[in-house]
Amino acid sequence: MRQSSKNILFLFIIISSFQQKIYSQFLEPGISIGLISYSGDLQRGYSINSASLGLELFQRLNLSKHISIKGGLKRGSIKGKEKILDALSSKRNYSFKSKSTEFSAKVEYNFLDYFDETGEKIFTPYLFIGAGVNMLKNIEQRNLKVSNKSTLNLIIPLGVGFKYLYKNRFTIGLEFEMKKTLTDQIDFLENNDSLIKNYQYGNPKSNDYYYFTGFSISYILYSIPCPQKSAPSNNIY
Repeated sequence: MRQSSKNILFLFIIISSFQQKIYSQFLEPGISIGLISYSGDLQRGYSINSASLGLELFQRLNLSKHISIKGGLKRGSIKGKEKILDALSSKRNYSFKSKSTEFSAKVEYNFLDYFDETGEKIFTPYLFIGAGVNMLKNIEQRNLKVSNKSTLNLIIPLGVGFKYLYKNRFTIGLEFEMKKTLTDQIDFLENNDSLIKNYQYGNPKSNDYYYFTGFSISYILYSIPCPQKSAPSNNIY
């Protein structure tokens, strides 16, 4: 019995050490802060006018030199108002504001091996794409408080970014992210009454978008296996 207990304890130590090594090499928790902006029936294209502040907590898993997976929770507000200046928009005179909670998972591709321990490459541009859900609760329409039920929407986030490695531990990043939605209801413009003129509503055949432009900082949890000059491979992988 005593020998079995020793074997189990030894096996537990080995597994714990293995898990700690993997986790310490690959995990990268961080935080992002930036601007959330909207594009839809009220205003077209990217603009930081009427943008609001957004905050994201994320966990990045670095699988290799070039591939990372990033999961995140983002909170903020999405708002918009009439920017298309024509007679119909002036008549409609619509604006909205909604609270936003977003969960997403993305795959990132780093163009350069910026984990290189020689220090020759400490930055990289990258691309990313993923999938997620957004929960919206509309709280204002035409500057009046409203109380609507929350809606759940599927999103496809994609974009570009730039990472800079500081002291082999911190990643400082800039990121532009476009969220393609599968709905025309981000702005809560509804076209449910055919008896009222179309100028009061949006285009149901054109889905809405929103964007996140932000700055991030994260901490890389990994251990360099041996001194830089004697390392058989000059990266953490």
